[in-house]
This record gives sequence, C-alpha cells and structure tokens, in this order.
Amino acid sequence: MNGVKMEIKRVVPRPYEKCILPAMSFEVDIAHVKFQEAILGLEGFLESADGRILANIVEIKPEIATTSELGARDSSFDSRFKETVYNSTLVAILDRKALDYIEDRRMEDEKHDVYLTLVLNIRGVSARAKLSHFHEIDHSSMGLPPYVNVFSTSGKRKEGKILAYGHDSQFSTEFTNLWILSGDGSPVFLGVNSQSIKKEDIRISSTDWIHDFAPKLGFGEYFIVEIPRGKEAVKKAWDYVEKAEECSREGNTKEVYANCREVGYLLTKVTKEKFENKPAIKKWKRAIDKFETLTSMDLHTENITEQMPKGEISIGRPETEHVLIVTKALIKYAEELLREKN
Repeated sequence: MNGVKMEIKRVVPRPYEKCILPAMSFEVDIAHVKFQEAILGLEGFLESADGRILANIVEIKPEIATTSELGARDSSFDSRFKETVYNSTLVAILDRKALDYIEDRRMEDEKHDVYLTLVLNIRGVSARAKLSHFHEIDHSSMGLPPYVNVFSTSGKRKEGKILAYGHDSQFSTEFTNLWILSGDGSPVFLGVNSQSIKKEDIRISSTDWIHDFAPKLGFGEYFIVEIPRGKEAVKKAWDYVEKAEECSREGNTKEVYANCREVGYLLTKVTKEKFENKPAIKKWKRAIDKFETLTSMDLHTENITEQMPKGEISIGRPETEHVLIVTKALIKYAEELLREKN
C-alpha cells in the first residue's frame, strides 16, 4: 500500500469439504513489503473467466494467532523492508446455478479446463513514520559537562545526555529508547488503506476437475473414455473431429453431426480401397451401418417425432457428446483395422 501495488503471487484451488454446501477453497500468497505494510483482512468475489460473479469470497482465519509488524524508515534496518507474502485461505460457497455455469463454460473450452478469477478487496495499514537521527555529542569539545540536569513533571531530577540531530541513512543506537519518530512530512504516522487486486486465469485442468472437484461439488462421478489417437493413420478424419468439437463448444449441434457423418464417409472410402472383397470388410460394414444411423439423427427429427410415443425431441449436449465419443472410437477402430494383415 502507500503507493505500492500488492500482487497475488500464488493460488492453489481445492474442493472445500468443511461445508455442507458445495464450496471451493483457494490458498493464496499476496506479495507486500515487510514492515511497511500489514494486511488486516480479505474479502471479495469469485468470477468466471468472462467476468460473471459466481460467489462471495470469505477468509478463513488461522487458529494460531499471527502478528504483523510495522516499522519506521531511515535506519540500518531499511534493508529488512523487503517483499514478503501474506498467506491466506479463502472459501467460496457455490450454489447450483454457479456450478452449472462453471460446467457450461468448461464444456466450451477446447480442453474442457476450468478458468476462474479472484477479485480481492484488501484492508490494511501502512507505515508513514521516519526515524529522527539524534546522536550523543562530544560534550568536552563544547566545554560542557557530560550530563545535564533534567526535571520531570513530577519534580524528580534526572541526569540527561546532550543530543544533536544529524541524518544518517545507516542510523543505529545502543540505547533502547533513542528511536525517535517523526511523520514523513506531516504528523501522520499510520495510514489505513484498502485496495482491490485481481488474479485471472486460475486454471483447473479437466482431469483435476473430473477426478478431484466434481465428486465433492455434487456433480457425481464422471465416466471417462480414453481413446488414443495412435499414429493418426486417417488424419483427415481427426480434422473433422476437431471441427465437430469446435461446433459443439459453440452449441451448433447440426454441424457436429455433419462433421461426424463426413468421418463415416471418409473411413468407408479408405477401408473399401484397402480391403475390397477381403473378409475384413465385413467387420467394417457392421460397424459403419450403426454409425450412419446414429449420425443421421439430426436430419430426421421430423420422422422421429412421429414415432411412438409421438412428441417433439431436442438435440443438445448429451447427444453431441455421445456422437463425438462414438466417432472417435470408430476412427480408432478403423486405424487398427487398416493395420491388420489380410
């Protein structure tokens, strides 16, 4: 503070399990100048990457009391006024609407990662005091006695030393009570401050979100399907998948199905050229028949509506996720099939 901008150096997000409601904790390190600044408390907001407020942030105070110290400038101790960190744990309690919004944003990300932002309001104090450099003088050079009588308000007589002011950037004294303070250009010694700082792009990988966060936030267990891309024997097919995934993030379901159908056409062409009338073509035909039925669903919603029981149907994220998984599995199967010796 006092013109120095604090900065969030480190953030470690975790699911917070000491709450009956879904919650996340954030361990943070906030950089500030030791002895010049002291943080009294934090509060703020948890935001999505697009700036939507998801929850209030509260600080969890440590059980063991901590002490922050403030100091005055212009002494040999100035070298100790260095950057240090204030460590704190923050908690955000999330309702279902906030969780759903996080999940929707995650599914729009290319890698299905979560990105969050912390906005913190910091309360604290800053030191504005400076030391006055009073030094004991050589009384003999001035023809003065070593001590002078000093009378207190109670009438008691004390022996006092003769002192003189002289600036010394490396000021130090052997007397414990000779640290005389003054304000820096005014009688103000302390400032009470508040400032807002932000930490953007707090990333939670899709793997960590699925395995560590989702079950503890009430999403339940995820079903994970891993489909290695192998040597990408049919690279153009994977290009179609990437286009389909981009369309899925944009909510364009028809283009998801269109790109997946292109995958089927491409793979059928490649396998026919490879196998012609060899027995392996029978395995491929069984696989592709079901796939063509699946990927044509968005073209025939009117026909499906008339089937029993009659009624409107909609195609959304569950359907596009399904067709994408099946498409990836089909490409992997085709790659393995094309490597078979016949």
